[in-house]
Amino acid sequence: MRKVLILTDQKGWHYRQLQKSFESKNILVDSSNLDDLSIAIHNNQNYIIKNNGESLSDITDVFVRHIPGGSLEEIIVNLNILKVFESHNINIMNTAENIEMTVDKSLTSIRLRQGGILTPDTWIIRGKKNCKKIIPDLLKKHPLIFKPLFGSQGDNIVKITETSDFDKIINESNIFYIQEFLETKPSHDYRVLIVRNKNKYFLHTMMRYSDSYINNISKGARCVPMKTDEGIIKTAVDAASLINIPFCGVDIIRHDNRNYVIELNSIPAWKGMQSITKDNISDEIAEIFIQNITDASYVSIQK
Repeated sequence: MRKVLILTDQKGWHYRQLQKSFESKNILVDSSNLDDLSIAIHNNQNYIIKNNGESLSDITDVFVRHIPGGSLEEIIVNLNILKVFESHNINIMNTAENIEMTVDKSLTSIRLRQGGILTPDTWIIRGKKNCKKIIPDLLKKHPLIFKPLFGSQGDNIVKITETSDFDKIINESNIFYIQEFLETKPSHDYRVLIVRNKNKYFLHTMMRYSDSYINNISKGARCVPMKTDEGIIKTAVDAASLINIPFCGVDIIRHDNRNYVIELNSIPAWKGMQSITKDNISDEIAEIFIQNITDASYVSIQK
């Protein structure tokens, strides 16, 4: 019998939705935080155990809902745990490769530009002093926005319209990820949620409106249904196909009638999206997931 391990830091709404969907398909459900797992290398084999030594040999599937932060060593080990699962042909959503490509905003920006997908002009600058030298000239052309390289939930994002705004930045690293700020009035963006394998896909869209320049739901943005927009959908699908990721949220801003991909989220929430659709998104995720999407031969979605 199949048994899915949901990697999460809390058994909240998303966990309960997935648990219900998996169990309705006769799949057993277990959960763990990645912080509670370790890697064992023994007798020419590598495998994952719980920190108390308990075996996870009965796990057939892994669904990633949370990657803990921490030191560089901790982050690497967390991703290596996913790689060990994958090496045992365990079905996993999303893989370490998918997460590495999207959690690092600089790598995402580089890959999107290389693939011919519009994304804001971006500068990844080493050091605060160097940033302060470069920013004044950039501000002569357009406002900027700082985002933590590995950040999420809209935390610690700072809009820069004058050089003094730079001092508002809270950044524990020495790397500064600075983008051209694309203004929308009123402030909004588009979120496209995609779950897919090589044979089938589900897709949902919404707009997010905010009273500030940060359009994250966690920061108070409002979810609004949107009419089918082929341009937005094509941009999102092209981005997901380029990154070759089975489950993601694609954030898009339309600026001067052009669609810019702002971010790809490889561990997307869907509670906001669920609030505006009658479809059961968790059931759709489970349906795609159990078809063993680890096969690398994805095909691009054609709308």
